[in-house]
Amino acid sequence: MKRVLLSALLCVLSAGFLAAGDGVGEISYMVADATITRAGKTFKADFGTVVENYDSIATTGKGLVEVTLFPESGMNGTLRVQPNSTLYIEMSSLQGEKKGAAELLSGSVSSSIKKLSPQSKFEVRSQGSVMGVRGTAFEVTSSAAGDVLVTCSEGSVSVLGEGGDNLFAEPGAAVEISAEGIFREIPVRISDIDKFRQTWNAEKIDAFKANANRAIADYARRYMDLKPQFDQAYRSLLSQKNVLDKWYREDARDQVGSTMDAMKEKKALAGPLLAVKRVTTLFEPIYFRLLELEGLHKQGHGKGPLLQGMTSDQFFYRLSNESVELRERMANIRYILKLYAKRNEGGILIDDFF
Repeated sequence: MKRVLLSALLCVLSAGFLAAGDGVGEISYMVADATITRAGKTFKADFGTVVENYDSIATTGKGLVEVTLFPESGMNGTLRVQPNSTLYIEMSSLQGEKKGAAELLSGSVSSSIKKLSPQSKFEVRSQGSVMGVRGTAFEVTSSAAGDVLVTCSEGSVSVLGEGGDNLFAEPGAAVEISAEGIFREIPVRISDIDKFRQTWNAEKIDAFKANANRAIADYARRYMDLKPQFDQAYRSLLSQKNVLDKWYREDARDQVGSTMDAMKEKKALAGPLLAVKRVTTLFEPIYFRLLELEGLHKQGHGKGPLLQGMTSDQFFYRLSNESVELRERMANIRYILKLYAKRNEGGILIDDFF
C-alpha cells in the first residue's frame, strides 16, 4: 500500500491539554445527522458536543460537521468533516513532542488553521498515506477507489512521496496520489478549487465504474488476507482480560491506578496492543473503502466473480454480516489506546516504545 508523508507544523499545544480524555474541541456547526463513537459506544452528535481525543466522527450523505479546536489545544482553527465522511482524531504529547492527527477513513476533511509554529506537528492520514500540511487552509479528499487529492487555498502544503520526492499543494497547484501510485502536481486556479474537487471526484467514480469488478476484487483480496491477522491480533489483546477489565472499571470512575500498577499493566499490554494497532492501520482503511465500493456495487457496478469461487454479491453479503462486530472491535481498540495514553502522560503507543 502506498505511503505518502505530508508534514504539517501547527502551533504549540499547551502542556497539560493532551491527557487522553480531555476535550480537543467542540462542534460549532453542523448540517443534518452525524455520529460520534467514543469509548466503544456511538451516539448522535449535536451542536456544542465536545469532541475528545480518539473520538471518531461520521457524517451522512447530507451531513457536515465543523469542529472548532479549543484554545488549550494550541491550535486556533477548525476541522470540517465533509458529507459522507468518517475520521477520528488522535493527539499525543509523548516525550515533549506534540503531535496531532486526523485519520480520514472515507470522504473529505478540510481545515483552516490560523496559527502555525515549528514546535508541533499535525497530520492527516488517508488510505495508507500519511499527510502533514504546511499551510493554513487545506482539504484532503479521498475517492472510493483509493485516490487522494490535496488542495490548499492559503499557504503551502509539502507532500513527501515514498521515494523521497517532494511536491507542493498551494494556491494554483493541487497534489494527487492516485490509487495506482502516481504522484503528481495538477495546475488549478484558486477560484476553481471547489469545482475542481467535484470534477475530480466524479472522474474518479467514472474511472472506477469502467473497471469496477477488478477494483472490488483487489480490495476484497486485501480484506481476506488481513482479516485473519486482525482477528488473531484482537484475540491476543483480549487475552489480557484482567488488565483491560481493571482499566474499564477505573475509567467508569474517572480514575487511574497507581504509577507502579500502571507500569506493570502497560508492559503487559504494550506487545499485543502494538500488534493490533499495526494490523488495524492496514486493515481499517480497506474495510471503509469496501463500504464505499459496496454503495456503487448496489447500483450495479462491478457485479460478477471475484476470488476463491466467490461472487461480488456473496462477498458483500459476508462483509455486511461481519460489519457490526468489526466496527465494535475497531472502536474498542481506539478506546484501549486512549486508556493506555491516559496512563502514559498523554503519549500514544508507538514502535519506539521498545
